[in-house]
Amino acid sequence: MTRTEKPLLVWINGPFGAGKSTVTDELSRAAGEVIVFDPEEVGFHLRTWVPLPASGDFQDLACWRDVVGQTCAAFARHYPSRLLLVPMTVVNDDYRQEIFDIIRKSTDQVLHVWLSVTRQTLADRITHQVIWPDDPERDAEVRAWRLAQIDGAMTAESRLGADTVVLPTDDTRPRQLAERILAEAARRTGKA
Repeated sequence: MTRTEKPLLVWINGPFGAGKSTVTDELSRAAGEVIVFDPEEVGFHLRTWVPLPASGDFQDLACWRDVVGQTCAAFARHYPSRLLLVPMTVVNDDYRQEIFDIIRKSTDQVLHVWLSVTRQTLADRITHQVIWPDDPERDAEVRAWRLAQIDGAMTAESRLGADTVVLPTDDTRPRQLAERILAEAARRTGKA
């Protein structure tokens, strides 16, 4: 799949450590013309511009959700022939719905994918992943934070609706996951 008549957005969701970035890289190689938009970057910038909420989580900022939704919608409007890939963990159902409502003003083609992983596999992946190789203290902080997010992600997965494509990742290679996502995208856009 290299082009679509309707702009298609693929939101790749799931716990930290599920493989969102790796699957996004595989999708980018396989799909051709894509735009990869990382909403986390918006959060990093907002931290320098506005005060964070008491939670310290930029997703709790209404302006983060608005900017992310508006940016996705703008990409869909201005680059309709490109597949838009958005790898981002959002476990708050209301926040996800708020963002998707904004996006759907520009395209009704939103494919929500959840990368599912067992608790043990997830804990193992997070424990062995190195995010900040040159800063062991920061790396340990990020690891501890990610491990603390596992319960919330598991609970979020149990609430997913029929509009979400759930893909188990424990024993599936990233390339296979990318192929499944592309097949679902093609089916939804009539390119199957």
